[in-house]
Formats: sequence, C-alpha cells, structure tokens
Amino acid sequence: MSEPFFTIVTPVYNGEKYISKTIESIINQTYKNFDYIIIDGLSKDKSLEKIISYKKYITKIISEKDNGMYDAISKGFSFSKGKYLLWLNSDDILIDRNALYRLHKILNKYSYDWVVGRVSFIKNNKITKLLPLCYPRFIIRKGLAHNCFWGFIQQENTIFSRKLYEKVGGLNTNFRMAGDFDLWRRFAKFKKLATINISFAAQRQWEGQFQELNFYYKELRKIRCKLNIFYLLRIIYSLILYPIIFLRK
Repeated sequence: MSEPFFTIVTPVYNGEKYISKTIESIINQTYKNFDYIIIDGLSKDKSLEKIISYKKYITKIISEKDNGMYDAISKGFSFSKGKYLLWLNSDDILIDRNALYRLHKILNKYSYDWVVGRVSFIKNNKITKLLPLCYPRFIIRKGLAHNCFWGFIQQENTIFSRKLYEKVGGLNTNFRMAGDFDLWRRFAKFKKLATINISFAAQRQWEGQFQELNFYYKELRKIRCKLNIFYLLRIIYSLILYPIIFLRK
C-alpha cells in the first residue's frame, strides 16, 4: 500500500468539550488517503474515553504524560508517514467534508512545500471566512508575523511537506505556546509561504483565548500592542496579489 498523502496530528489535554467535533470533521472526509494520530497528555476529563470511541477510524492513539502541546505534536509527527503534515488542535475543525480533497488537488498540481489557506473562524457553530492573506518571506523570517505587525499565520490552515519539516529539524519542544511561530520562521529561511484560495480549517474562538495570547507574546519576548496600523497594509498587499491567489484553488 502506498504511503498516505497527509498526516494529521491532534494534541489533546482536557479537551472533552470539542474533541468529538474535531475528530468527526477529520474522519468524515471524502478524501481518505491520510493517517490520523491523536496524542493525549493524560487528560483528567473524558477526552480519552471519547477518543477511544472512534479508535477504528484513528491510525494511532497515545495517552501518556508529555511536556506540553509541541512535545505532543512532535511525538505525533515522529510516527507519521504522510508526504504532507499538519496539526489540528482539539477544539478546531476541518471546514467541511471536502477540505482534504481540495487541499490534495492543489498540492498535487503545484507541489508546494508550505501553504496557508483562507483564514477562518468558528464561533457559536457559525463559520466566518476571511480574505486569503499573503505573508512576504522576509516578514516571517524576521519574526514580524505577529499581531503587532503583519499578523499571525493561522496554524490550523498551514500545511507543509515532510521534507521541509525534517530539513529544519522539526518543532522546538521547549516552546509551550509559540512553537508554531518559531517553526514558520525557520521554514522561511528555505521556502516561501504560498497562499492558496481554499477554505480548509476553522479556528474556534472561545472565552479566555485573549488571555492565552498574553502568554504567547511573553514567550516571544514581545509586548502585545493595543492597536495595529499594519493590518491595513497587509490587506492591501493581499488584495493586490489576489488575482494570482485566485488561481490557486
């Protein structure tokens, strides 16, 4: 049997509220050539019980103590076989049943090493899709892709090749919150992030999320700003490039 095209990893710790929705959004995909790995950090709620109820659809389930989210994700990727890698947190979802189909179609056509889809959020079961946003390579490489300058790269919609992931040495598991930011910076030393005009995944918005963002900034050793005038520049830049992005679907 050929190797899977995708590997999807979900790290979980006390995620019983939404984990079923996350799992179902993945296992109900029309495109099936992927492996799915869930790493549970010895949850104290009913997360593992819910995960096990789907075990026949999941490639691998590990439940053991870890050193945080990025340690769990890194562990999951160590068991992966896919050509392309991504992780989806335990409260986020693939946007519909054809998300992987659309993604496979474009990656099979263009062979990108690193792509990001349209920014999307889910709140109160309503999904909001935004403009496909572009990130110049030097912005990411210089550590300016954060909300006090160009804006964060939405992790749920970011997919990368195994080749690129291994080239940079994988995730830095010393990070507790900002491991994705660090990974993108190291990716940008070798590859450009391609923006594609597809809706793929949605990040769930919930109370307390902004407080968590404070810890994220602390780990980046940056001060969180209250007003960002560069967002408008990012939107204008993305709109200028939209005719090119429109074809990537």
